[in-house]
Amino acid sequence: MAINGTPLWLIAMLKGGIRKSTTAMMTAFDLAEKGEDVLVVDADHGTQGVTHWATLVYANGDELPFHVVQWSPRMGLLVPFIQLHQRETGAGRIIVDIGGEAPEVLRQAVLVADHVIAPVGAEKYELSRLAATDSIVKPTGVPMTVLLTRVPKAGVGRAKEAREEVEEAGYRVSAVEIEQNREIYADVVGQLPKTTGAYSQLVDELRALEAAR
Repeated sequence: MAINGTPLWLIAMLKGGIRKSTTAMMTAFDLAEKGEDVLVVDADHGTQGVTHWATLVYANGDELPFHVVQWSPRMGLLVPFIQLHQRETGAGRIIVDIGGEAPEVLRQAVLVADHVIAPVGAEKYELSRLAATDSIVKPTGVPMTVLLTRVPKAGVGRAKEAREEVEEAGYRVSAVEIEQNREIYADVVGQLPKTTGAYSQLVDELRALEAAR
């Protein structure tokens, strides 16, 4: 699936506050650095984290190395909106950020997605929300990768336990884990990041999966 032949990564998880917008933006920064022409669609009409980040960048006199557009339900269906802006920008890659409490938007976007990236914290309650997201994604056949975020330390302790729980439940989990590093992942909101941290490895992993299909 794609939009106008352009691959689309969907950042989606039916739970707020788990770094969906950060994942969308940091992934876009890294893709742009690697030479891709990226369009980011802020379809989180609740928090609008991507739009907020982009607004702060331009207010500081800087420019983003990719395109950002904001969608809301009053603009009509999401898919035609994405198609229009892909044609206008000519972007070669689309990233869509979906709100945490918007299953109706997820149902629209997943129909044109090539891959769903589901960021989730290692806490048991957050992990329990994977089932709701998967119930919408799985029937479409679109591959989904779970991304563990805000872990105290990658690969050990609660991060290791969470990975085991998610894999036992049958989900594919990214080899990458996003640690609780404020300097890289939190305090960078509204800025052009000096580094994309572990998101660079995530992009490499996702592109490798894409090339293998």
